[in-house]
Parts: sequence; C-alpha cells; structure tokens
Amino acid sequence: MQTALPKVAAILLAISAVAFMGLSVAAYYGRPNPIAEMGSPEVIDYKFEASAGETTTWTVTPSVGTDKQPKQFSNAYAAVLHAFEQKNTRLSAETTEMNVLTETLRTQVTQVRVDQQADMDALAKQIAQLDQLVKNADGQLLLRSQELQKLSVDTLEIRQDTTKRREDVTRLQSELDELRTSRFALNENIRVLTDELLRLQLENQDLDRRLQQMKLQLAQ
Repeated sequence: MQTALPKVAAILLAISAVAFMGLSVAAYYGRPNPIAEMGSPEVIDYKFEASAGETTTWTVTPSVGTDKQPKQFSNAYAAVLHAFEQKNTRLSAETTEMNVLTETLRTQVTQVRVDQQADMDALAKQIAQLDQLVKNADGQLLLRSQELQKLSVDTLEIRQDTTKRREDVTRLQSELDELRTSRFALNENIRVLTDELLRLQLENQDLDRRLQQMKLQLAQ
C-alpha cells in the first residue's frame, strides 16, 4: 500500500502537468492578436509605432479629434486598448453632440413652422381684405361710370347747368382715374403677397424634407 502511493502521486502529477500545459496553450492561442487588431477599421484613425530596444514599447498617435498627442505604452495590448477606449469616448461625445444639435434643429424647425403659419395666416387675411377692396373699387368704378354717362346725357338736355355739369364731369373723371390707379395698385399688392405666400409654402416644404432626412439619418 505504501509502495503504491508514490506511483499514484506521480500519475496525478503528470496528469495535472498535462492539463495545465493544455490550458496554457489554449489561453495563448485563443487570446486576441493585438498586432492584427491595430489594422482593424475601428482604429484606422490611430497610428501604432513600436520602438526598437531592449524592451519593446508602443506609441499610439491619433489622427482625428482634439487630442492628437502621442502616448506610449509598455505593450501592444495596452496600446490597442487605449485606442479602442479613446475612439469609444470620442464617438460617445460626438453622438451626444449630434443628439443635442438634432434637438436644437427640431426646436428651430418647429418654431419656424409656427412663425410661417402665422405669416401665411396673416397674408391670407390681408389678401382677402385687399380682394374685398378691389371688389369695392370695381363697384365704385361702375357707379362713377354710370354717373358720368348720366351727367353727359343731362348736360346735353340741360343747357343752363352746362358749367356745373362740366365741373362735375371733370371731378368724376378725376375720381375715375384715381379709382383705376387704386385698383391697379391693389391688384399689384395681391400679386406680391401671393408670391410671398407661395415662397413661404415652398420654404415650409423644404423644412419638412430636411426634418425627414434628419430623422432618417438618426434612425440609421
């Protein structure tokens, strides 16, 4: 019994040694290759340089961002890990900044929409008022024309009122010309305001399109 114990202990020791060796080999070949990771697309913005000497050190230099100072590390693993961490930090900051900018733009678009809607409502109201003024001017123009025609006939029939009628005709003719001028000006105002309303509507459509594009970019 005492003779068998050393043999059993030797066998167990041999099995343990083989098992530990297997674990060591698996750990060695299963771990990530830092040199290969240096060429991955995620860290393409970083330059890795190994120093020659007794102990190999690695220098990492970013090509983007605000901090482009090179940093030195004692091994390749630490260098790659630093690049991934710095890239993650920078992307997180850019994402936060983009979210803030998107929120700001969304608020601005909403405000512009409100302002444009108010402008369009005001323009529509003013156009309606001007249209009513044009209709009133047309009515007055017709009335004055009828009066002018009547006065012309009366002038022929009533000789004694010739002087007075001539003054009335001149006055009415002047008013008729003024009404025609006013009508032209009102029609011109309607045209200008209609063009402005169309421009605002086009701008509103453009803002809607930009907002949809931004939503699609955020969703990607």
